[in-house]
Amino acid sequence: MENKNKEKKENKEKNKFKLLNPKTDIVFQMLFSSANEEVTKGLISALIDKEITNIELEINKQLLGKRIDDKIGVVDLRARLNNNIECEIEMQMIYSENFIPRLLFYWSKIYSNQLKKAQKYNELNKVISIAIINEDIKEFKDLEAHSKWQIREEKNTYKILTDKLEIHIITIPKAIKEYKKNKENKENKLLQWMMFLNEPGGMEVDEIMKENREIKEAKVTLRELSEDEENQRIAELREKHILDTQDIYETGLNEGLKKGEKLGRKIGQERGEKIGETKGKIEEKRKIAKKLLAKEMPIEQIMEITELTKEEIIKIEKENN
Repeated sequence: MENKNKEKKENKEKNKFKLLNPKTDIVFQMLFSSANEEVTKGLISALIDKEITNIELEINKQLLGKRIDDKIGVVDLRARLNNNIECEIEMQMIYSENFIPRLLFYWSKIYSNQLKKAQKYNELNKVISIAIINEDIKEFKDLEAHSKWQIREEKNTYKILTDKLEIHIITIPKAIKEYKKNKENKENKLLQWMMFLNEPGGMEVDEIMKENREIKEAKVTLRELSEDEENQRIAELREKHILDTQDIYETGLNEGLKKGEKLGRKIGQERGEKIGETKGKIEEKRKIAKKLLAKEMPIEQIMEITELTKEEIIKIEKENN
């Protein structure tokens, strides 16, 4: 009887916290960087429909340019697959009109940065870019949830110029609808992963876990991450930033495309002045920045998560050293 009560108590304690949202980019990064390799292999294999025998995760997600004034990009997950394929994944809560140009920019950075001095062009590896988006894209309304893009000849569309470029775009809302459409779709591993990302604590995911070992392990890892109060604060800050960005964008859009950008900046400034930052909140952000620096996260990402300036983060870094 005592053991039963103890077990009930432990289960109750486990259920006290809420699972972090794996669709939030920072949580997505934490999850697939800290999970065992089989989990990340399982995810990527399902997304590109290719067997992965070997995976090497890249710790540095910054895409640096050749010159000091080049624009820098930061991806959510980078990996080398089967020793000869470069892969990057982005998890996007909000779709913006600049997303596709940015996706191509990231692909080009990874492709071109492979070539070192004295190397030949034929030594360049294939690069696969994957974008998972949390909303439908109106330009893709006639496409399925998962679309694959390559360079093809205009008239003879079966002719592919090269296999070095491959871009996958997956929209979560469509994937959920497709999964629920029929029994056959429920066995589709890509759709199973989208169900997990969308609602990891849902009953449907519990059913999926009975057959999909990688998703079961991913949920175990997500639970462990969710128990950490520091991770909860980091995720909360990131989600707040995303929601604020979306709110500012939508408000600006409603006022008209012409004045939208200007109004968005104004609203953002007024909101910042109105809300303000207490001393305690700033200190909390400094602590989070300190922890992220220890994890060697790029400064640009820490700026986005904590909303601290680059100068403040560099100062914290110097203080720690």
